[in-house]
Amino acid sequence: MSTRRILSQRLNSYTPLDANDNTGAFLMDFFSVLATDGKRNLQDDVSKCADDTTVRQLAESIRTGLVVPMKAQGGRTPTVLISSPRHGLEDSIQDIMSQNISPITRNLQYRLREHCLERDGFKCVVTGLWSRVHSHPAGAPTGNLETAHIIPFPLGAFESSNRPAVARHSEIWTNIRHYFPIIHTMPFSSNQINEERNVLMLHSSLHTEFRGFRICFEATTVTNQYRFRTFSDTETALANLYPANRLVQFRSHGGQWELPDRRLLQIHAAIANFLHMAGQAEAIEKTMRDYSECSGLAPGGGTNIEDLLAVSSLSLLSESRRHPRPANIHRPQSTDVDDKHSVERPRPQAAKLPGSENRPENRPHGS
Repeated sequence: MSTRRILSQRLNSYTPLDANDNTGAFLMDFFSVLATDGKRNLQDDVSKCADDTTVRQLAESIRTGLVVPMKAQGGRTPTVLISSPRHGLEDSIQDIMSQNISPITRNLQYRLREHCLERDGFKCVVTGLWSRVHSHPAGAPTGNLETAHIIPFPLGAFESSNRPAVARHSEIWTNIRHYFPIIHTMPFSSNQINEERNVLMLHSSLHTEFRGFRICFEATTVTNQYRFRTFSDTETALANLYPANRLVQFRSHGGQWELPDRRLLQIHAAIANFLHMAGQAEAIEKTMRDYSECSGLAPGGGTNIEDLLAVSSLSLLSESRRHPRPANIHRPQSTDVDDKHSVERPRPQAAKLPGSENRPENRPHGS
């Protein structure tokens, strides 16, 4: 029996809490964008859920511990994660924590930018617009170009001295590796986010769309050729400059820098396609607004979990990862939760990481 059919049968027996419970659709939609090994892992996770409460917890762990962090922008990642109920999670988290991976910084962003500009011919890889502040043919159309990270920069930025932040970072990357195993076999980890293979040069407006997962690049059968995909909510200001056939060919114009990696672009495209399935983007945007309103998205600060739960209607769901107790993830829960079994509650503190992406106005020498 196929993994899709096994998953579908289990979710068909799932009883929604109410009309707002989209757990089944969320898991099926997420399954549909994964590669074969990721599909197998998700199907196995759902099959091992003892009851519907655990299925809901699994869905929320993917939402808060993978999709929302991928979409978070401006150096901000969630300070609250719903832990996955899957077996072996804690061992995987401890494995990443034991590697003592260092957080990335923006100290070398200028060098990274210059490398990728040289590689991409000082042009936007989609529109062909030249870098405004670099040498270009007389009369050639120009624009502000930015370094667009495929795996978002915030996923490598965390406070290494803050143990809860390190634990959150490790859990997010455990989820990424679990559902996108190809990233583990490359290998690729958070301290490699600032490598040339994870960056492409885009016009500033396209960079905004790319990091918002409103455009993506889907590999064709031709090496380093991609189909440039837009969605109904993609900004159209530069649409007249898109390739007529929507095909983009990546090639090195100079230097020895790696081209954008097909496997990383595959992960980005999977998230983009998932977010554009019926209702998923709206649900994620609501979760992010709820986090933001309660300071649940912060570079290094904490959050008031009671306030977050009251707004976002997310439940802590479990007394421990191994022994979940019934809970409703769609309605506010009592805040009478045993702290030693709940999400850690670090004290709010001032942000220590930059809060903006690498925009031209923030760089005296950028384009």
